[in-house]
Amino acid sequence: MLNRSTGSVSGEPSGYVDKFFCFGRSLVKNSALALVASAALVSGASAETLLMPSRDARTTAPVVVWGVHTQPAGTPCALTFGDEATTGLPPFNCTGVDRSYIAQAHTYPGQGTYTARLTVGLETTTTTIQVFDPALLIGGAAGDNNRSLGINMAIQDGLRYLWTTQINRAANFPAGTTTNWNGGLGFPQAETSLAVLAFENQGYKITAGVAPTGIYEKYIVRRGLNYIIANLSVQTLGLTPAGNNPCVGVPAATFADCRGLMPTDASDRGYTTALAILGLAGSGALTQVNTEVAGVTNGMTYGEILQRTVNTLAWGQNDSGNGRGGWDYGFNSTRGDGSTLGWDILALADANAAGMVVPAWTISELNVLMSVPGGGMLNSDGTWDYVANGALSNSSVGPAKNGIGLQGLFLVGETTGARVTAVTNAINSWWNGGPGIGGDSWGCGGAATVNKGCAYTMFNNFKGLKLQNIATLPGVTRPAGPGAQPAGDWYADYEDWLVANQSNPGTTAGGNWSTMSFSSIRNSGPANAAIAELILAPVTLVAPDPVLFSTVGLSPFSATNPVGGTHTVTAIAQAANNAPIAGVTINFRVVNGPNTGKTGSGNTAADGKTSFTYTDTAGPGTDTIQAFIGATISSNQVLATWGLACDLNNDGKVSPADLLLIRGRLNTVATGPTDPYDPNRDGLVNVADMRYCQLRQTATTP
Repeated sequence: MLNRSTGSVSGEPSGYVDKFFCFGRSLVKNSALALVASAALVSGASAETLLMPSRDARTTAPVVVWGVHTQPAGTPCALTFGDEATTGLPPFNCTGVDRSYIAQAHTYPGQGTYTARLTVGLETTTTTIQVFDPALLIGGAAGDNNRSLGINMAIQDGLRYLWTTQINRAANFPAGTTTNWNGGLGFPQAETSLAVLAFENQGYKITAGVAPTGIYEKYIVRRGLNYIIANLSVQTLGLTPAGNNPCVGVPAATFADCRGLMPTDASDRGYTTALAILGLAGSGALTQVNTEVAGVTNGMTYGEILQRTVNTLAWGQNDSGNGRGGWDYGFNSTRGDGSTLGWDILALADANAAGMVVPAWTISELNVLMSVPGGGMLNSDGTWDYVANGALSNSSVGPAKNGIGLQGLFLVGETTGARVTAVTNAINSWWNGGPGIGGDSWGCGGAATVNKGCAYTMFNNFKGLKLQNIATLPGVTRPAGPGAQPAGDWYADYEDWLVANQSNPGTTAGGNWSTMSFSSIRNSGPANAAIAELILAPVTLVAPDPVLFSTVGLSPFSATNPVGGTHTVTAIAQAANNAPIAGVTINFRVVNGPNTGKTGSGNTAADGKTSFTYTDTAGPGTDTIQAFIGATISSNQVLATWGLACDLNNDGKVSPADLLLIRGRLNTVATGPTDPYDPNRDGLVNVADMRYCQLRQTATTP
């Protein structure tokens, strides 16, 4: 079973145990098995064979193993699952099978590490499948590890479903430069941006200037971004009536070059422009230059494209009427549309987190919309109007929109106070179906579905509650557990619902959420799946820069504490330009030392920070602590020493007796990074360590 303290799996061969560690809510793989495709690519080859990223499975249910190849139709093809020696089953003959989705459901006979292999012609590629027997995990089938495993599997199957539902997937594979989704919403750019962001926030990103090779990075993220930017058109911008300049942050940002960008689809640009921003903001590749698709963005960096789109959204903000400071279906209206605003607020927050310039007056105007005198869109009871009515009274409110209030308050810098409390209470009142505060004008897929199962409600609540760092709600009836899960944990409640309600994840066509509806008037399987993936991701806005997090993400770098005391470390999530990112779930773990296995979790606040405090219960020594975001981003390691540094005999003082102990180990190699005889941590026990301790003596006699 998976041991929370040691990471060991009983009954498994050596080497298996180090591939999984449990960090709070998610079973996080170590970097050697991060979710990347293990593809054997031949340099310069004209064809390639790729398998799905490494994934998890249970012995109790089938799992879909799948891959692709780009060789001519009819090329000999075989898919093996890695358990043939045990089961005696023949390989799956995939010759002639749709090469953009070679898929087979398979049930593994026992817990272990299996290597699936796809062979097409002379090319072979492999991927790793970690299979667990729920009964052998700590806590058994009802334990925290099994719950975390279920979340991982739901994520993996949902991403596979999004792969299968690309428009014209087979016809466009592999030569197409773009891909998109349009599962019923009627807004392909918007739906594509949601899907792309879902992959990005689960760790699948492209790197600027580097050709992507992973199956999702190459064929989903890159091509989805291409679709978004290929369908942007120029919008000439100018000063707002109040004299505000939306032309910021771009080369030659003058009125001679006051050009914004927005979707070519002329309908509902209040929605679509905001949604187009999301995938670009989450790319993490803002220096990437568009050379793959034609149009007005050709030759621009992703960063310039994103900034010009943000500028258009700022320019399109309403300038007058009850809707002043908001957005409507179109730009520069006098009507404030409550549901449109959810996407506009998220777009500005995402762009800001990605390091774009969001004009300060845009945020000030938003606060006018939410207040009286002004639009009064945010009501005194915490509900959010469908149409701004210039008063703190309801206008077709409903639970689907309440979370937008918390998002808007976060964007204007309001994270405490009466308005935050009122919105939180409104969300809480509807959690289990209501009737709640304000009445229900917006049933989702039927009047009974007002929260769980309504993608729009769940996403708005998820964004708002995480951004405002609200961990529990009194109306959430979910009990505490398993593990350290507190009672009333709204996020755990959402996770449980999404895992329990995923449709047929063990089938080649499944992995969607068929019982979920997108909104009161629209529905889309791919959009629902994208929303589910975004909720199950560790970030609300955009994924932090992995390089920054791996170098300066965790502090302090070292500290000394009394034995039996407490120690606090603080993690910070930042974009590449050091902008803080709120709403990131960060898991902490003591990975080495006397307190190995202690864990914690927290969501970052507006400053991008969250902390973890634990108590030494194991005596003297040095702990190594690390933080993790999802399955792919790890922080630097920091040290916590319990007891006085250099107090080798643990008598509560540093004295000549301790120096003599070091003398006895002179000119030897340290036993590891926490060897107490190597207090200066240079890997050697030498005179430098004696000098280090001489300067820290607290007593001159033994």
